[in-house]
Amino acid sequence: MSKAQRVLITGAGSGLGRALAFRYAEAGWRVACADIRMDRAEETVSLITGFGIGAMALQVDVGDDDSFETLRDLVLAAWDGVDLVINNAGVAAGGSVLNASTADWHWMLNINLLGVARGCRLFGPVLIEQGKGHIVNIASFAALAGAPGMACYAAAKAGVVAVSEGLRADLHGSGVGVSVVCPSFFQTNLLESFRGPDTTTRNIAASLMRDAKESAADIAEQIFQAVAHGEFLILPSAEVRQRWRIKRWFPNLYFRKLMRAVQARRADP
Repeated sequence: MSKAQRVLITGAGSGLGRALAFRYAEAGWRVACADIRMDRAEETVSLITGFGIGAMALQVDVGDDDSFETLRDLVLAAWDGVDLVINNAGVAAGGSVLNASTADWHWMLNINLLGVARGCRLFGPVLIEQGKGHIVNIASFAALAGAPGMACYAAAKAGVVAVSEGLRADLHGSGVGVSVVCPSFFQTNLLESFRGPDTTTRNIAASLMRDAKESAADIAEQIFQAVAHGEFLILPSAEVRQRWRIKRWFPNLYFRKLMRAVQARRADP
């Protein structure tokens, strides 16, 4: 049996998930591409098999317990273990604390937060039993930014950071590593799933993605390198790292700069 390492990626049918599948396939890993849309998962597999690695497409709804448990069972049946689990699948939403609907809150938290928690809960024991492995949770710089008009999304992603911090402590000494990734805007198709009470936040997000310097492949490369070095909090661009330092050290200055930037985008999205 091949000794190639094995990675499971949720949301691998497009965007960052597909870029991560490419990067790990390029490095010789066997890749399980899971997505709510089987056709997209299969398309990713067809694109990465040219690297000569073993790859499989699987369907999963990360917002459903039974679906995620079935995914785990299929992965273990095929591979008898896994070395890296990347909880990447997610959706996009706008909405402030004042205007996001309760339905949108439930939808967002179930997929973006509990979807990650499900992946950790189901695969964590597998990795502990192996005595090795790594879990990567994809959050967002929105979890740290404190920007207006996106509290629903930001709260879910902030929860992913908290889950990752807790999991890191829970797994200390087990041989299992944890990373959480907080990218800012980059070129991707995340807005396909967007929900929210108005179009302003979506338009601003679209303009930021359009103007972003990094592509999904750029972010995937940064994640690949950081995980290989065992980093916990991964801020996969120099701009994001700079913003995080300013917020930590000079929070009032950060807030003033943030609001000026938001106002400028609203005036000319």
